[in-house]
Amino acid sequence: MYSFGDPCETAEPVKATETPGPVKDLSMKDSTKTSVTLQWNKPDYDGGSIITDYIIEKKLQGQEEWAPAGTNKHCEHEVTKLKELTEMFFRVCSKNEKGTSDFVEIGSIKVKDYIIPPEANLKEYPDGQISVHLGHNVHVELPYKGKPRPTILWLKDNLPLKESEKIRFKKTENKATLMIKNVEKENGGKYTLTLDNTFFRKSFHIQVITLGPPAKPVGPIRLDEVRAESIAISWDEPNDNGGGEITCYTVEKRDTSQTDWKMACSSVIGTSFMVPNLIKGIQYQFRVCAENRYGASEPVVSQNVIAKHEFRPPGPPGALSIKEVTRGALTIAWKPPTNDGGARVHHYIVEKREASRRTWTEAAPKTTQTSLRVSDLLEGVPYFFRVVAENQYGLGEAYEMPDPVIATAEPAPPKRVDIIDTTDTSATLVWLKPEHDGGSRITGYCVESKAKDADKWIVCGTTKNLSLVIEGLIENSEYEFHVKAKNDSGFSMPREAFSSVIIKEPRIEPTADLSGISNQLITSRIGESFEIDVPISGRPAPKVSWKLEEMRLKETDRVSIKTTKNRTTLTVKDCMRGDGGRYFLTLENVTGSKTFTVTVNVIGRPSPPEGPIEISSITSESCVLSWNLPEDDGGTDITNYIVEKRESGSTAWQLINSSVKHTSFHISHLTKYMQYTFRICSETIVAEPEVFTVTANSMSIRWEEPYHDGGSKVTGYWIEKKERNIILWVRENKIPCFECYYKVEGLVEGLEYQFRVYAMNSAGLSKASEASKRAVAQNPVGNWSKGTKELELCEKYALQYSSTRALAIIKFCDRDDTGKYVLTVRNASGTKTAEVNVKVLGKCAKHTAIT
Repeated sequence: MYSFGDPCETAEPVKATETPGPVKDLSMKDSTKTSVTLQWNKPDYDGGSIITDYIIEKKLQGQEEWAPAGTNKHCEHEVTKLKELTEMFFRVCSKNEKGTSDFVEIGSIKVKDYIIPPEANLKEYPDGQISVHLGHNVHVELPYKGKPRPTILWLKDNLPLKESEKIRFKKTENKATLMIKNVEKENGGKYTLTLDNTFFRKSFHIQVITLGPPAKPVGPIRLDEVRAESIAISWDEPNDNGGGEITCYTVEKRDTSQTDWKMACSSVIGTSFMVPNLIKGIQYQFRVCAENRYGASEPVVSQNVIAKHEFRPPGPPGALSIKEVTRGALTIAWKPPTNDGGARVHHYIVEKREASRRTWTEAAPKTTQTSLRVSDLLEGVPYFFRVVAENQYGLGEAYEMPDPVIATAEPAPPKRVDIIDTTDTSATLVWLKPEHDGGSRITGYCVESKAKDADKWIVCGTTKNLSLVIEGLIENSEYEFHVKAKNDSGFSMPREAFSSVIIKEPRIEPTADLSGISNQLITSRIGESFEIDVPISGRPAPKVSWKLEEMRLKETDRVSIKTTKNRTTLTVKDCMRGDGGRYFLTLENVTGSKTFTVTVNVIGRPSPPEGPIEISSITSESCVLSWNLPEDDGGTDITNYIVEKRESGSTAWQLINSSVKHTSFHISHLTKYMQYTFRICSETIVAEPEVFTVTANSMSIRWEEPYHDGGSKVTGYWIEKKERNIILWVRENKIPCFECYYKVEGLVEGLEYQFRVYAMNSAGLSKASEASKRAVAQNPVGNWSKGTKELELCEKYALQYSSTRALAIIKFCDRDDTGKYVLTVRNASGTKTAEVNVKVLGKCAKHTAIT
């Protein structure tokens, strides 16, 4: 038998805990000239006890020791008293009563004022839309960011929106809110949030769709057919479907002597209905409502109508056709009217008039048939004809021919038929128009052929053109050809070719025309595409092959070879340095083979100078550095080198000389006993800017980033401009440009300008780029418009014009961008327009381009 003794207890309570997990998602929230703000998320695991603090530490780039930067109970901390433009590292850990977690590190971070383009978060509105029932409230809340903090402007349908009792705006440090109370139909539309922080301006769109009953059907209600027992009515769809598809229509009727409406049909599909079960002689009124999933519209009401048989003159006859055309006579045929007016058509009246006159005259006596022979027409004179049906209630509406007709004879034969080409199985014929067309338009030509010794001519083709390729002929056989013209009256006499021809392919040696490629040299940059487009000739058509040096080229994802009978095109996308070299085009047919050469130079980043760097002639204050040329010059000559030094114990590089022309350099003014590290790289060069949009007082330019950034990130660009015949370059921008494009404004119309660009980094300015090509400040020969509004270059529209092409890019398109766009071009000879209809379907697109 066992028993338990007295228990022994702990003096203090014990908590089962351990150190917490590391913080998550450590990132830089903001930076100024003297501070960096960090943010992070809580650890996944707190170790079983509350996290009491977060510990932040810092260190300079190149240092080993970490220094305290502060503690914080929240998941955000601003580290202050930092030195501008220093490279810093930071780390953060969490702490509970048991101890600290592992550190999470971030860096390097350059301490400076950052410019953050304004951005709004639309993830709560994935389709850029919000739907709201009529009478409810709208609450649109958009988180935003940007530095400097942007100003906020709300627009509706591209017009500024003002606050009122119904509409309220709210703005916090990071959210912009739009509120609309008791939404009505007119509150629907496109709302735009515009963020502007002086450096950037961006717009974000939300489409507010109001949900409710549709608008009433579009009237008036038409009385299409009135009978004693039924009346056919029709109407048009509502202009507004209320945000939901029209499911059906309800049709009601009312005896005008009573006040009650009775349902005729509650589920009419379509916009017409035959109202049945009416009482003869009673006066009725009808009304129609449209329905969607949200309810029924207001009704549209008809005029009063008496239910009785309505007899009226017949409708117009069906389409007219012309047959059996001869000199001075023809036969007209037509179809009976679809509506006889409730009474049988007795007869038809056919009238004619000369195209140059307005007076109609009877063409022949009345007829009961649906065709009539008309004679005594003047030869070569165009006539219009019309037909009217008649019943016991009168003459109906006339049907008139849209185009005049000429009662004519056969045309003259074509003039001069020539055989201009042959292959092993075909012949190509051309001819001239007949001397006269017989009084009516030539509708086509018929080509016939026969073997040299045969008797029978065989139709081998018809055409409306003045040439035809005859296929399916027998090689080395001799053929004869003739051509006949056709008009409304029939075929002309044939015109024979000048001589017979033997069917065989001519033998012409192949050749290529390289005159369109200057000096047979094409220059491209790494990452761009280049195209070698060469007209070719030869009979038979030559076989085409391409080689790069000794390698035969085939179609790949990057290489495309397109060849037709008279042209071959080689396209290389995303080109690399290895794509440069001599391209050999070989053309081969039965007469022989010929090869043509085009050289492609792909320009890119040169490799570093070849080391090791040799140091010689060392004294207490100087030394001589020597190095070798880069293995790859990037496709262009190396213009100069940049030599920099760094003292022992320092992380900063100091510029010694930025214009060294050779592969050796004497360095002086060194400090005795100081240990140095040297480095050498190529000079930073900005690509030549391109002028891509020109108006009377502005030009837009763009350029590419430098191949080399000089050892630190490019922080901006400066633009200079120069007028023609003036030596002085003038700086254009007051603050650095941060993108590789810029719009120069305030130009003088008619003057010619050039531009150049400097890149800037922490070490200073680069040399100027090559000057752009000259451009004259003048309005483009064309302009785009939509409706009465002319499109202007802005965030919404990108417009580009050249001597042969006009391009309009519509960004972030939505349903409001649906419509007709008109391009107007003009020169000294006059003005012409071209129209493009754009329809936006489905979800919003990123952009649409019209060329």
